[in-house]
Amino acid sequence: MTYRAVSLDFWFTAIFHPPEGDARYRDERIEFLQENLRRQNGIPLEAREIAQAMETVHARLFTEGKDPIEVDPLPLARAYAEILQARLVLPPEEFGRAFSAAGLSSRPPSINPECPALISSLEARKIPVIAITNSARRGSTWQEYLRSNFGVRFSHVVSSCDVGHAKPHRAIFEEAARRLGLPLGAILHVGDRLELDVEGARGAGCGAVLYTGLWGQYPTGMYPPTDLEPVRRSGTPCVERLDDLLTSDLLPGPTGGRLPGA
Repeated sequence: MTYRAVSLDFWFTAIFHPPEGDARYRDERIEFLQENLRRQNGIPLEAREIAQAMETVHARLFTEGKDPIEVDPLPLARAYAEILQARLVLPPEEFGRAFSAAGLSSRPPSINPECPALISSLEARKIPVIAITNSARRGSTWQEYLRSNFGVRFSHVVSSCDVGHAKPHRAIFEEAARRLGLPLGAILHVGDRLELDVEGARGAGCGAVLYTGLWGQYPTGMYPPTDLEPVRRSGTPCVERLDDLLTSDLLPGPTGGRLPGA
């Protein structure tokens, strides 16, 4: 099977963060809300109040079968504000863009050094590269950030908060196919999580490759270990380097043999 486009997972495939990244992300969102929400009586909001409001809204979403990363930043912030009896300081669209980007400049993720080279090589072969990510940040936020800071240009970035569904839900893969103008079966998805990226992609009708090159960057205890032997026995291609894709027989152009496990 030869695929006509590649989709890359974000976290621990295209980008990664240090072990404290998740905790800092929450703190940065709270700091943003402290600065950009105001009570009607003018009394400043405390961080603990905002944290409690966030927990309340998130718990409500989970009971409704939604993850907060499946909700756009603007309605999410409005839900916090309603509980806090506060108002947005900025105009709504400006607030949504700023809240989506909160913390990116102060605590930026690192780019996988293999990623820019892969995108350049695939572009030279007329193979579009799209990103699919489970993220509370809008795809437009990620696209601009990566272009400005790393010179990385994805054809599109499809974020769960834009689509309303996170991987492994097929809707996020369907949106990627819609933006590319290709059938799902023409897309090869590459990511580090077996259940989200491999099983999710295959369940939607895409091809899938398991990427292991950044497993060593996982914060301790973040994910349970994955045994690669049954994965390989199942015929799932596994790569430790993204450029291994360039010499596989899964993509148009020069090939050098099948990937491990395929």
